[in-house]
Amino acid sequence: MPVEHAAVGVENRALTPVVRHVVLQLEKPEAFAFTAGQIIQFVLEPRTLRLFSIASPRAMLSLLELCVDISPGGKGSQFIERLLTGDRVQFRGPFGVFTVPVAETRPLEFVATGAGIAPIRSMVQDVYGTGALPDRPITLTFGNRTVPEILYHDEWLALARRAPSFQYHPTLSQPPPEWTGLRGRVTDILPARVEELRGRAFFLCGSPLMVDDTRKVLETLGVPERDIHFEKFF
Repeated sequence: MPVEHAAVGVENRALTPVVRHVVLQLEKPEAFAFTAGQIIQFVLEPRTLRLFSIASPRAMLSLLELCVDISPGGKGSQFIERLLTGDRVQFRGPFGVFTVPVAETRPLEFVATGAGIAPIRSMVQDVYGTGALPDRPITLTFGNRTVPEILYHDEWLALARRAPSFQYHPTLSQPPPEWTGLRGRVTDILPARVEELRGRAFFLCGSPLMVDDTRKVLETLGVPERDIHFEKFF
């Protein structure tokens, strides 16, 4: 039987009309350990289980953060939407292999859309969350439709100012006239950086269509399939 853990809700705020940022306080943090990028499984009912990616780094210790798109409207969405401060929840895990391998020392290239930023936020914060400023180049290309949909935008901008090794490339498919950043989908942006992308390890997370299309683009750019790690958010 999977080991079950308990936590208490301490925050549930809207990042957008359809995305929630949830913070949980672990009851026994010493009994839970995870690798950045992994997921946990909530026990909503005896036969109803839902998976959510951890969006926080290991350094937070007793707190777990989640970033959840509730637009599907199913039981998992309703569970997150109704979670109140003080509510006690049970979950299992961690699970998943969408993580940066310990032996991986090459530059890291993260590509995300929408709430697919959740596990990538965990991985990036895991690198910089302790205050360390590694020399290894780390890049985040984050695709969304409009400015209000860019999750944690100010956080990424602040990190890019603080850490010279971190590059942040937000791109919008439906930008307003005043937008001065990149325009188009992530698959439009990556080919322009083909020389810079050589020798990197890639981590993709978002809709199945984005992940599949980005994999195809990277393969046409000469990126070996073994260097492309991905997780699809349905």
